Amino acid sequence: MNKYLKIILTGVMALTITPSFAQQDTVRILGVGNSWTRDCMRWLSAIASSAGRPVIVGHAYLGGSTLEQQYHGIDDATYTYRHRNVDQVVHNTYQYWKYSATENPVKTPAKGYKNGLAGIGVTLESVVRDEPWDYVVFQPHVIVKAHMPSYCGFDINDLVERIKAMMEPSVASKVCCGLMVPFSYPEGNMDYRQNVVDAYNDGVRPSSQEEWDDLYERMHHHIQEDSQKLAGHMGDNCRFVINVGQAIYNARQDRKLSKFGYLLQRAQDNTHLSEGMPMYIASLCYAYVLLGIGLDDAVFYPEYSKDSHLTGDRGNTISTEYRNTPAQAARARRCAWKAVQKD
Repeated sequence: MNKYLKIILTGVMALTITPSFAQQDTVRILGVGNSWTRDCMRWLSAIASSAGRPVIVGHAYLGGSTLEQQYHGIDDATYTYRHRNVDQVVHNTYQYWKYSATENPVKTPAKGYKNGLAGIGVTLESVVRDEPWDYVVFQPHVIVKAHMPSYCGFDINDLVERIKAMMEPSVASKVCCGLMVPFSYPEGNMDYRQNVVDAYNDGVRPSSQEEWDDLYERMHHHIQEDSQKLAGHMGDNCRFVINVGQAIYNARQDRKLSKFGYLLQRAQDNTHLSEGMPMYIASLCYAYVLLGIGLDDAVFYPEYSKDSHLTGDRGNTISTEYRNTPAQAARARRCAWKAVQKD
């Protein structure tokens, strides 16, 4: 049994997490964020099961939302944010996916997710109280510094404390909270978001794809630096850091992996991780950091990866499936391992 696990963010910041768990203990992990939380936890339960680690994995998310928007809408049944040019209500509209030693989740609501003003879904409080969670992983928006008061007034510590207040006192006193470090947009991304330009390029829009690609490269390094600062700002409310962003960055440098999806992300929108190996790489980071699974212990890997491309005047999507191999899975594991280790 490992009493302490040390997690290194970009080889600079070490954080220690407790409590510790015996090999046979069931570990309960909850993710809170937007749809990137869904992407990054997709294969965690299957990885843990293959390594003989009992887990319950849940993630509650609101598509396209920031943690600030979620915080303001926890108790306000009328609070909305804009996503895909539609007003989305926060309260009672989370989508909740839950895994228990399985490759596929039970979803609530079971027939999909519609988080518009009709209010279909569940509340964050109902998710938080569903299990005596051991870990809660917060997924910041890519503008990570927006979670610190010096940026726009929202403090992620307010959300952490609000969620702890939802728990039974015995759970709240033991739960460990921490961060998932987001990934940047990929080279060649054509989803040109103004908020990224404002945060990382002083509001000046790039005039060529080459300049956009340079911005996305810098965006990665900013996210890494800002996540380190955010973890320090959170103090005891951040007991671990799961550096998915660095793992995805590592894998993009390996062209044998980055063919699975357009540089690991779906071509339809250039923002989500592709199904299969890309989501596997992200989930491995959680397994290494929170479950103490070793590099060679995660024997499970998804059988297929999907590569989607937009084509034609109507922008229709053509998808191709690749059968993954043990050698590719081993490369993926090393990319994730390197991202969460000091050496």
